[in-house]
Amino acid sequence: MPTDTRRLVIRPQGPRRTLALYAGFALAALLLLWGVFEAGRASAGFSVASWYAERSALVERAESLQAQVAELEARVAGAEIAKRVDREAYSQVEKSLADLQAQLGEQSQELAFYRGIVSPADGSAGLRVQRLLVVPGEKPSHFRLRIVLIQAARGDARIAGRVELLVEGARAGRPASLPLDAIAQDARSKSLEFSFRYFQEVEAEVVLPADFVPQRVQVEVRPRNADAPVRQTYPWNIATA
Repeated sequence: MPTDTRRLVIRPQGPRRTLALYAGFALAALLLLWGVFEAGRASAGFSVASWYAERSALVERAESLQAQVAELEARVAGAEIAKRVDREAYSQVEKSLADLQAQLGEQSQELAFYRGIVSPADGSAGLRVQRLLVVPGEKPSHFRLRIVLIQAARGDARIAGRVELLVEGARAGRPASLPLDAIAQDARSKSLEFSFRYFQEVEAEVVLPADFVPQRVQVEVRPRNADAPVRQTYPWNIATA
């Protein structure tokens, strides 16, 4: 009799198929869990569509607020620039006003000076000492004495002569007087000559002894004509400018 030689062969599944099978089970489990999760959220009143709509609204609101902040920052920057410009403009106006006031003060002094020449306050004419300034020098005990002479209400007549100075004060606690030729810094300062019609400024550079304390300056103007000398005493006040 013929013999049936067929055999049952059991082949094990390959690893890839096993992995695919496990992956399918895992995906199904995840889908099941996600469905249960969504069902729970739905039963609690949660809506994915509402959540996306609310999120979109919040994003839009945030972008709008950012735009408003940028606009406000631009306005603040513009306001700061305008404030700075206004402050600089005000400072310039204030400086210009101060300069004008200073110029007005100088012009007022000049006007008073020329008025004193043309029409003196006391009504007297002739040679006089208008003022004396004591200006500090570059070294200690060095000074410049500036004397302004005027000829009031005398027309175009020229006058000439010389100026003598005497600085009075104290030395070693005792009264002392120093003539110009004893304290003059150079030969030019020893002889103060003048020749003018209306006014002239003469200047002497002097050096005082270290132990001498000046108190006043006696100015004597000696014209070459027959007019009497003019004498005037001024306190030793050092000019600040």
